[in-house]
Amino acid sequence: MDKPFVDLHTHTNFSDGSMTPEQIVEAAMDNNVGILAITDHDTINGSLSIRQLCADNGIHYIPGVEVSTLDGSKLFHILAYGFDVKNAEFINYISHTRFMLDQKSVRLIEAMQNDYDLISLREYFEYLEEEWFGGWKALRYIVKKGVSPSLEDSIKFYKQYNIKEYNLGFPSIASTVYRIKKAGGYAVLAHPGKSIDTSDIDQFQAEVTRIIAYGLDGIECYYPLHSETVTQICLDVCERNNLLITTGSDCHGDFAKTKVSETRITLDKLSLKDLINA
Repeated sequence: MDKPFVDLHTHTNFSDGSMTPEQIVEAAMDNNVGILAITDHDTINGSLSIRQLCADNGIHYIPGVEVSTLDGSKLFHILAYGFDVKNAEFINYISHTRFMLDQKSVRLIEAMQNDYDLISLREYFEYLEEEWFGGWKALRYIVKKGVSPSLEDSIKFYKQYNIKEYNLGFPSIASTVYRIKKAGGYAVLAHPGKSIDTSDIDQFQAEVTRIIAYGLDGIECYYPLHSETVTQICLDVCERNNLLITTGSDCHGDFAKTKVSETRITLDKLSLKDLINA
């Protein structure tokens, strides 16, 4: 068998993915993934549920979560790996960021109910989803009510109603990195080529360098949307600063185009250091 692949960035129906944790593991097995992390947004429930399943199927499991943060008025995602899953302080911290994330949907429905008779905040709170098909609860509710034909189309309402991340109360990158390390984990900058403008490649490199100065331990260098140039810049920054080099598909099941093991990267292309023993 060929060398197993690594996928350290996947999402389940515990956040905005359409696949169950069990389905993620099944897809990992089908696609020759040997090292796997579920990194749901601001919750570790999906990650915890696969630990034994990975062990039973010969997959190296790494605890993971993707934490919502702000730098000024811009949203950044920080991937946390290898932390103590029983660290109450860290669990409380990400529970707060998850509450803030869910508030984005609440504010959207609250605004939309003034323009759509079919939309009701009270009904939204009581809405029990019959099936999981990805996206956030607000998007699923909007589709269910027939206001929008698809999850992808529903995303436009966040912009239309001016629902912005910067006023939701997310913590800073620096404070998040501190909390991750205090819980014994590693903090990795998620998909910089998606979060940071790449139109000016020199400015992109400068911005990545600025962000990692908050104390980050690594960069998600290999990512489906990264160009070869962006990937190489991220690799160069990691090598100069002795940082972790990671990869992830950012698979959301049907709510995205990427699949588990999308990047097809093996361990020898990465630098996981002690994280591999987490």
